[in-house]
Amino acid sequence: MNNSSTIKGYGYASLSAITFGTIPLFSIPVMESGMLLPSVLIYRFAFGCLFMMAILLWRRQNLHIRWGDGLRITFLSILYAVSAVCLFSSYEYMPGGVATTLLFSYPVWTEILLILFFNEKLTIRISLAILLAIAGVAFLGGIGHTDGIKSMWGVTLAMSSGLLYAIYMVLFPNMRISKLPALKVNFYIFFMAMLLLILYATFTTGGVQRITTADSFLSLMLLGLIPTTISNVTLVRSLTLIDSASVAILGAFEPLTAMTIGIALMGEPLTTSVVIGSVLIITSVILLITKGKTLPNPLRKFANHEE
Repeated sequence: MNNSSTIKGYGYASLSAITFGTIPLFSIPVMESGMLLPSVLIYRFAFGCLFMMAILLWRRQNLHIRWGDGLRITFLSILYAVSAVCLFSSYEYMPGGVATTLLFSYPVWTEILLILFFNEKLTIRISLAILLAIAGVAFLGGIGHTDGIKSMWGVTLAMSSGLLYAIYMVLFPNMRISKLPALKVNFYIFFMAMLLLILYATFTTGGVQRITTADSFLSLMLLGLIPTTISNVTLVRSLTLIDSASVAILGAFEPLTAMTIGIALMGEPLTTSVVIGSVLIITSVILLITKGKTLPNPLRKFANHEE
């Protein structure tokens, strides 16, 4: 592969991570304006589906799926939707940048699942990474905070989001749908997640709330476009140009972007404990995703799946 393609691959991977890190920028203002969590997520997936559908139609992609594949996608959609609910809920208890850093712990959860259920060997490198992640969580959620209980509830939600995403990452490569085009699978997962959240909103908040202001409409549209559609499309593209380990390392831009936006644009505090905790978690993840110059098995299979 020539240098031009490699440079493009790094660019696409960086763009994917950076755009994903903008989730708090577009979601928190809408939630603060009074829109409840289920409706925010419904609009995120709805706009994301519209943009992805446009790309699929432009590519003339066949949208047909088998009944069995639909059931598998529904199951994965439940994991994805609940993971998103946990992440967005954590924004109510802690800064968005910190919550996104905790979500970035999903490779650590993946390793733990592999050790518990797939006979992965527990090495010194993995043990060190897990210890660093635990220490990072302690700094982000409790040490140095005056509202420790409130913060720890936010930590629990954000870490649960990472755990659910790790389960998603472990199961997906072992399913038949992993052989389908990635963008097509993402479209259906987002579509099913949207339907599930509409059902959830019907029984919990009285249904989907209306968008009442132009600012909210713009934020929700950008939420569906930038950290949802653009992030996924550029991720798939990057994986056709560079190795999956490099893509995963560049994923560190996700929490860094979220924290930068939170501090610079949303007035979130930058404390010593937040800096230490973030560095520890990112270091832990990099230790895992660079081991043996490849990703953990399910992550590698997932990441190497190309359009």
